Amino acid sequence: MKVSELIELLQDQDPDAEVMIMSQESWPFENAVAGVAVREEFVDDDDEDCEDDEREEPRYEKGTAPNDVFLVEGQQLRYGSKAAWRVASR
Repeated sequence: MKVSELIELLQDQDPDAEVMIMSQESWPFENAVAGVAVREEFVDDDDEDCEDDEREEPRYEKGTAPNDVFLVEGQQLRYGSKAAWRVASR
């Protein structure tokens, strides 16, 4: 899903509504959203101890891009519902 597609799906929703993640379709849980992360912001964290002049350009696995956006799962809140996958807007 592209960011523009997610924005389109959310534009008709209540802007004051809480956003959560429903995970694990076979054993569903509702989770808070801890935040948003962009791949290029964390891909080179392994080089944190390196001096700036020692760091290599980050390498991305095939099928990934530096601008990939992640909704980061937060605290598990409660059991979810398998029906969420059936009714999910796409």
